[in-house]
Amino acid sequence: MKQYKKVMGILLAGVLALSMAGCGDSEKTDGKAETKAEEGAGVQAASGADEEYAVIMSVNQLEFFDALKAGVNDAAHSLGAKWYYAGPQDLAPDKVAEAIDQAVAKKVTGIVVHGQFQETGAAIDNAIAAGVPVICVNTDIESNRLSFLGCDPYNTGVEMAKQMAKEIGDKGKIIISNFISGGQPSAISNMEGCRDELEKNHPNIEIAAEVDDKADETTAATAVGAALQANPDVVGIIGMQAPSAVGAATAVREAGIDGIKIVGRDRDSATLELIESGEVAASFAQNSYVEGYIAVKWLHDYVNGNLKVTQNYLDAGINPLPPVVDSGSIIITKDNVEQFKEKYTYDK
Repeated sequence: MKQYKKVMGILLAGVLALSMAGCGDSEKTDGKAETKAEEGAGVQAASGADEEYAVIMSVNQLEFFDALKAGVNDAAHSLGAKWYYAGPQDLAPDKVAEAIDQAVAKKVTGIVVHGQFQETGAAIDNAIAAGVPVICVNTDIESNRLSFLGCDPYNTGVEMAKQMAKEIGDKGKIIISNFISGGQPSAISNMEGCRDELEKNHPNIEIAAEVDDKADETTAATAVGAALQANPDVVGIIGMQAPSAVGAATAVREAGIDGIKIVGRDRDSATLELIESGEVAASFAQNSYVEGYIAVKWLHDYVNGNLKVTQNYLDAGINPLPPVVDSGSIIITKDNVEQFKEKYTYDK
């Protein structure tokens, strides 16, 4: 069985081994970050002054993406580089692919793609063929990308099932809320991990219903509410998308049912407030900041030939980066929720 691991410390250690560390702020679009050098200390300026990185994702206005943007921002600042984010405000694979193509035409130094659609694989391959390196984060895309940084969705599903079993005393009926109709591999794998763990190790837990919330809070509230009416003896709800737990909490509140345990995903403000109030028992937050930070650092080191794996991996066509890195998740509960309240910020 796959083992879940929280590897933030290991990942950061890897970044420090591969890159010069730093932090700070840069502008959101086409803003060059200032390079901070210690006066009189003989510190050389960061080597990314002529570099620009693109971060591509859809619905990038969501709070979920603030951590990723902040990680990219801090990495770019440490290099003295520019960065911007782009992509549609709706779930449109063709527009994401177009944003990747535009970044290539702009001759950016490298691209970070928040993987959401397998249909964007061809655009990623075109970028690689044009000499623009690409790293995927969050969800992997079948392509020639250099590396993938993100939590393993199957393992996360396993761990969410374990947490739910712990919350409900390892018995009872539950509802699972997920973006089922989207067909995203990560959502499917997340569900499979949860189902497998429950079937193998928790025979007294029954999945009473699986509802499609379309990754939307209002839809989740409606779908979970209907499932609760049909299954009034449910004792737990697993929400597998960022808005799922918030919608589930609304449904439980409107149904006037006490004692239902909710396990969710991510660390948005609404979810943190629900954890603090006790309406959500736990949430699994992925290390999006670390993913963005490492992706930019690795892209910088890759294009500058800094990774001493071979004499000249760029000319040899050798990829020195690890193909897959599981960035893990952090479990947020009422015991540690205070640690996650500070919002990610960056200059706009």
